[in-house]
Amino acid sequence: MIRLKKEIFTVLLTGTVLVFSGNPASAMEQENKNQIEVKTQKQMTAKTLHLKITGMHCQSGCANGIDAMLKEQKGIIKSETSFDKSSSIIEYDSKQISEEKILSLIKDRGFEVEVVTEKGTSVKS
Repeated sequence: MIRLKKEIFTVLLTGTVLVFSGNPASAMEQENKNQIEVKTQKQMTAKTLHLKITGMHCQSGCANGIDAMLKEQKGIIKSETSFDKSSSIIEYDSKQISEEKILSLIKDRGFEVEVVTEKGTSVKS
């Protein structure tokens, strides 16, 4: 009889612990789902802008200066500007900053900017 009571107590105690501890695997799955959703949302709003920039005189001051200025802006994910190629490739979050704002920021530094389309043609802005 005492043994039966101990077994019942053990089963009840184990069940109580399991109920109140939650399921850690389930919590991890939910966290992973949330991370995937955030990444997917960022990917949906992330855009890449290819630019032709004229008026740069060097890599260290002009091209690197454009990159440094853009990286300070909210919504800029990545900026790679090349003096040698007279170009810039900018990844940005279109919900936080617009293409027009990016072009305006570069023009305000005294450069001429053209958007390069997928076909390799440029559109003056």
